[in-house]
Amino acid sequence: MKIKDCFVKRKVGDKFLVVTVGKVAGDESMFIEMNETSSYIWDLIERGYDEDKMALSLCKRYSIPRDKATADIKKLIASMKEAGIFED
Repeated sequence: MKIKDCFVKRKVGDKFLVVTVGKVAGDESMFIEMNETSSYIWDLIERGYDEDKMALSLCKRYSIPRDKATADIKKLIASMKEAGIFED
């Protein structure tokens, strides 16, 4: 799973934003606001973590149960796929 180069995440104040840069299919700009957890998962995806490794990292960082971490990851990844953020 790899994030397309045309999507970048930036921190603006206390918010995390994903925006499109450069040429995007259909030339539609996209702007997504992320919370801290979503931003952290984004970073793990960029580092090449698989879902299991991401879940372990979330459990450690946020002291949450494994099933909660896995559900959060799956939900975010599904939303990212629907938004066309990943390369095929």
